Amino acid sequence: MYNLVIRGHDLSNISTPEHLAQQTKSVGIHNLQFALGASFPQLDSSSNALNPGMGTYFKNLFAKHDIQIALLSCYSNLIHPDPIKREEILHKFETYLRDAHFFGASMVASETGSVLPNLGYSEDNFSDTVFADLVKVIERLVKTGERHRTLVGIEAGLNHPLSSIERTKQLLEAVDSDYLGIILDPTNLITIETHESIVDIVEEAFQQYGSKICAFHLKDFMIKDGKIVPTSLGKGLINYPAILKIIQQYKPYCYIVLEQTKDEDIRVAKELIAKL
Repeated sequence: MYNLVIRGHDLSNISTPEHLAQQTKSVGIHNLQFALGASFPQLDSSSNALNPGMGTYFKNLFAKHDIQIALLSCYSNLIHPDPIKREEILHKFETYLRDAHFFGASMVASETGSVLPNLGYSEDNFSDTVFADLVKVIERLVKTGERHRTLVGIEAGLNHPLSSIERTKQLLEAVDSDYLGIILDPTNLITIETHESIVDIVEEAFQQYGSKICAFHLKDFMIKDGKIVPTSLGKGLINYPAILKIIQQYKPYCYIVLEQTKDEDIRVAKELIAKL
């Protein structure tokens, strides 16, 4: 009933693509959110290196183990302030969109970034000017996604220009395309003051733009030293039974990524969900 996904880099000490496939299967998961550079930093995953043969290799290898790449990650600072660096980043994303189908992936995923090169916090991220700049960037990427029939999956976060349900809705109104999807991570939208409202945030997001939600990040959290700190599912405060019920109501079989749930904790999380 739940279409669970793990990030490949949430499995530790992975040495080869074959090893990643084996370990994914061993924890009982059949879908990956695959970040080439995070899982295999020694492999060149730049726009110059990406190619159909690489995609087909990973697709066929994972298929032998009954695993598919659900999301292809290309998390980058899409609004990098240096125009030369930004162009490199956007070109790489467009290359991933071009070749995603060779990997067997239906979408390429990223957050929006920051006006600071190091992705740090800045009040400027929340300005209308920066948001308008973001809209132009997403329009460009979505046009590429339309050409290659690959979804652009965008994730919101408190410190980014796409910082709320309201801003996300504005983006969707500004960029009207079947190839723009939203990856909903409610833990990215809470503070220590609002964390108890996380179920309400999920409900509101589905009511406001549920048809555009293409994947969900289920990321448990603790509060430590006045901060939201991610943890494995079932070890924190997130009301995952209520959230999973909402997902099932609005988006049956939606990809649910167990983000930050690692190694043997993946098997535990899967068992907790199976009991619901």
